[in-house]
Amino acid sequence: MGLGRAGALGLVLGLLLGVLGGAASEPHSLRYFYTAVSDPSPGVPQFVSVGYVDGHLIDHYDSETQRTEPRVDWFATNMDQQYWDKQTETLRGAEQIFRVNLNTLRERYNQSRGSHTLQHVYGCDLLEDGSIRGFDQYGYEGREFIAFDKDTETYTAADARAQITKRKWEEDGTVAEQMKHYLENTCIEWLRKHVSYGKDVLERRERPEVRVSGMEADKILTLSCRAHGFYPRPISISWLKDGMVQEQETKRGSTVPNSDGTYHAWATIDVLPGDRDKYQCRVEHASLPQPSLFSWEPQSNLIPIVAGVAVAVVAVIAALAGFAVWKSKQGKKGKGYNVAPGSDGETTTRPQGATPVSNHSTSAREGPEGPLCTLCCSWIWTHSLNLSHLQSATSRAKPEHNWLCTPSNRGNSPIIC
Repeated sequence: MGLGRAGALGLVLGLLLGVLGGAASEPHSLRYFYTAVSDPSPGVPQFVSVGYVDGHLIDHYDSETQRTEPRVDWFATNMDQQYWDKQTETLRGAEQIFRVNLNTLRERYNQSRGSHTLQHVYGCDLLEDGSIRGFDQYGYEGREFIAFDKDTETYTAADARAQITKRKWEEDGTVAEQMKHYLENTCIEWLRKHVSYGKDVLERRERPEVRVSGMEADKILTLSCRAHGFYPRPISISWLKDGMVQEQETKRGSTVPNSDGTYHAWATIDVLPGDRDKYQCRVEHASLPQPSLFSWEPQSNLIPIVAGVAVAVVAVIAALAGFAVWKSKQGKKGKGYNVAPGSDGETTTRPQGATPVSNHSTSAREGPEGPLCTLCCSWIWTHSLNLSHLQSATSRAKPEHNWLCTPSNRGNSPIIC
């Protein structure tokens, strides 16, 4: 049964982070991810497709809703209903193709029925220098299955079973030809459109907030440089010693998204405590006019002392305020009054010894409850893989037939046979 859904999702997430990475350039990217599972369950559709531009989720389709829906306003406002109807038709066809492909692979790997996963990811990049990149990959059970090289128009198979698909697709000829045309033309054209539609969001600049910290253990000082809240995604964080980049000694984490659409990243390095003044963190980002340098400045010993004094002062003030309130109440008692709770929960006063008047008014009802906060666990297979496109796969296409159709902005997925 392979890695199952967890492994498959890991492959997809790795692909998403990997293909969008790199701080050397600032490319715009268009990605489509398809995922199909053989054993769906509530909240886990049998087929999901999502599209991304520069890491932003732009559209979504799944086998439960049977509709392609926009996920960002700038995309929704620039596309008419005919476009969304066309995408829905395309992805319903892709859904059928993936069901066929899953059965084919299950039989080829001699697997029993159960949970199996097929993924497809493809897309293109437009780099700052005007050059383009494109890729097309399939994964099965969370592992690589077959990948397309658009420059040579050939496929690389991960194992003997994938070799069967490789031979048939390359013998057919049209599979590689049409995917190459899609990646170099249609995909790039749509990427340019998306960047134009979402320019205010996609080409904005938000400066990173950088924090350098240090922690010493076992006579080793670990310096950490963290950048938060920056956009766009590409960023370079390096540690320097006496002005020289320490590439081999630096450990880096992936650049990952925040909930507000920005990103965060980090880099650490282990040094000798006595050498800490020799190290600086250098951050390069599109929002910065030039690379910025940051050093670790340990907190002064006075800070805990000042903080302690501040807490003590607040405590004294609170005690004095409480004493003043107590004295005020005592003063009222001395004047012949006491405090009694009103029927509505408020505090009322009456002369000491007087008979309380019964309150015949209706007691205040509780106001309406606060809004129900429903936690929606939205199961997002971001990066569902497979761009299978329009192939009405109600039945397997015969080898002599052209397996590919040409949808508007999505590539084509042939039947695996």
